[in-house]
Amino acid sequence: MRAVVVTSPGPADSLEAVELPVPSPGPGELTVDVGYAGVGFVDTLFRSGAFGLPTPFTPGIEVTGRVREVGPGVAGFEPGRPVAALLNDFGRGVRAGGYAEVAVAHAAMTTPLPEGADLARMAAVLVNGVTAWIALRDLARLDVHDDVLVLGASGGLGGITGRLAAIHPARRVIAVVGSAGKRLSDTATWTHVVHGTDLGAAVQELTGGRGVDVVVDPVGGPLRTAAYDQLAPFGRLVMLGNASGQDPAIPGDSVWHGTRQLLGLSLGGVAHLVPQRVGAALSALVDLVHRGVLREPAPAILPLDRVAEVHQALEDRTAPAKTVLAVR
Repeated sequence: MRAVVVTSPGPADSLEAVELPVPSPGPGELTVDVGYAGVGFVDTLFRSGAFGLPTPFTPGIEVTGRVREVGPGVAGFEPGRPVAALLNDFGRGVRAGGYAEVAVAHAAMTTPLPEGADLARMAAVLVNGVTAWIALRDLARLDVHDDVLVLGASGGLGGITGRLAAIHPARRVIAVVGSAGKRLSDTATWTHVVHGTDLGAAVQELTGGRGVDVVVDPVGGPLRTAAYDQLAPFGRLVMLGNASGQDPAIPGDSVWHGTRQLLGLSLGGVAHLVPQRVGAALSALVDLVHRGVLREPAPAILPLDRVAEVHQALEDRTAPAKTVLAVR
């Protein structure tokens, strides 16, 4: 089968197309004939060696396609059935493997799709969508009376978080963008848009000095501190990443005195421990997308052999909101 591998960590052009043996599923697993593989910024970190994954390995943690073969102990799937799967349960070993014609997935992190589902669009939402779903429902416990502040709203994870909050619905869904030059493609999602340089004053004005109930933060850095300062009593800050590369200290006494909560979610870090929870979120997400309740923009689609180009664009911050690779 065709696959793209990282033989040794390096720049985008270190991605190498090779021929590999077709894998077989083990107990609790199935194999997928991959139609589309999503590409995210985290894939560039895997490729560059940031997480120290053993090489050689095949990147790609979100795929759609059709079941090829089911392993021992797997029920509810049959060959030929369209499916979506997450491949980021790294605690079971080095999973990933989406940039290939055949990928191995754990059945608990795979969900059937209806015939006729848009496999490209589905592949574009899996990682970000499941992360946002668990962050809002399981951690933030989003309520219809809540005001939600989303940092990095112009990015892929920030965007889908805002759209999920809007359909929940939250009372207000406030986008934070880095500067006046940033533009949001889905302006209908957001009740308000504020700039990071004006975050404190803007939130105070919008909420009458009360603050917000939920902050969703994939950014980190000074914006995290500024947003934390705008939490209302019983407010929840959910950390989903640290795109800024800066991890500011938030004193425990300020959490105590302010009656606030700090929460975190690393999907790849815990998926192997809670695969059923991840699978349930995956099923709910793809159902919303297929029924048009969650209206996700169509991704850019490029062939597998242009994957290095996609990685470079992600690192240059010139990539579209989401790109998927057409594998078959």
